[in-house]
Amino acid sequence: MKRKRIAGIACFTAIALIAGCGGGKDMSLNEKKNLAPVEDLTAFGEYSPETWLKPFWYTREVYNETLMFVGEDDEARLLYDADDIIAVLSYGLDMRYEKDRDYTYENGVFKRTADSAIPYWETDDYYRISPDSYSIGVDKSKLNIELSGDRYLKYGEQDTFTSKQIAVTYTHSAVWEGPVPQGKSEKFSKTLAKIKAGEKVKLLFYGDSISTGCNASGTPQGGEVSPYTPSFPDMICEYTKEKYGGEVECVNTAVGGKNVFWGQNELEERVLSHAPDMVFVGFGMNDGKTAVDTYKNATEDIIERIHAALPETEIVLIATMLPNYEADHNWCGNQEKFAATLLELEKAYSFIGVANVTEMHKALFEAGKRYRDVTGNNINHPNDFVVRLYAQVLLKTVFGNDFCEEIYE
Repeated sequence: MKRKRIAGIACFTAIALIAGCGGGKDMSLNEKKNLAPVEDLTAFGEYSPETWLKPFWYTREVYNETLMFVGEDDEARLLYDADDIIAVLSYGLDMRYEKDRDYTYENGVFKRTADSAIPYWETDDYYRISPDSYSIGVDKSKLNIELSGDRYLKYGEQDTFTSKQIAVTYTHSAVWEGPVPQGKSEKFSKTLAKIKAGEKVKLLFYGDSISTGCNASGTPQGGEVSPYTPSFPDMICEYTKEKYGGEVECVNTAVGGKNVFWGQNELEERVLSHAPDMVFVGFGMNDGKTAVDTYKNATEDIIERIHAALPETEIVLIATMLPNYEADHNWCGNQEKFAATLLELEKAYSFIGVANVTEMHKALFEAGKRYRDVTGNNINHPNDFVVRLYAQVLLKTVFGNDFCEEIYE
């Protein structure tokens, strides 16, 4: 393991797998944040675990941040103002776009040129006059353009949207102004002790379609297309095996379209019968119309039943990413509120920890991203950039400073 020290603060790089990242203490005190060190560029033209797990909230090098354009004159922003644009590639990383020929970048804004080869959506194809295969009404109050009549969001799985996204790799000189995930390794001491001792461990992923792999490019839901990014559960398992070298068995019993009540009903067959050392529980996206207290009670029932049957098992509760904020109330409900109730449960039980993907996903939009830039299906599935976010947040939550050390005072 190599170690770099910057002003007394260490960032770790596991051999051939992981690079430095950040954790935080007081999220409101941005003046306490340290600027990350400049690092040598790693491979970004094809799937690379080392590169894919470098957290966007820390590194000075951002890899394959995605953008998508609606309308010929659309403008898109990066998370940071770039010092140097290293490459602008197709989502599949197999086509390179050139500055001035295909795009301009000025004052933090990307624009297509008149003769650009960069794909885009016609406005009426993206904000449809008639419903797509799923009827997803547009909340026009959330738009920054004027549209006539009722509109419906374009919907599609596999590479419907990613085929029109681009991937930008760049360097910058800014600190992340948003929240950062918290390391909670003390919550998972039993499993981590076994992992570090090289003992056999079993990790189980239980939840909805996001936990099955939607819409990572290397999965059927993502179209099995380049760059063939695996699901976030697979990335977590790969990291654990490579970093610690032990025998790690990974089981995924998640099913698309399911909610927390299904999670209660299927618990015996899909979790308890497997007797895992650690369970990642990821429900919430399909529970938008469920009352917050009802969701909390159902989740607590899952926790208590796991603990009663498997008292040594530790639990990671995943606070879901958010649905498309441009969609109407039929799709957007209480998803954002569930994170707070999961954190309440975290305080009540010593053996559970919350991976707050909700907070980090929302922070992308607060930093200037649009939902279209980072979506896999335009309503409730991630593209590769957010699949990577899931893996990064969960790894920081579970492994804490073993994944990366703090960069805060």
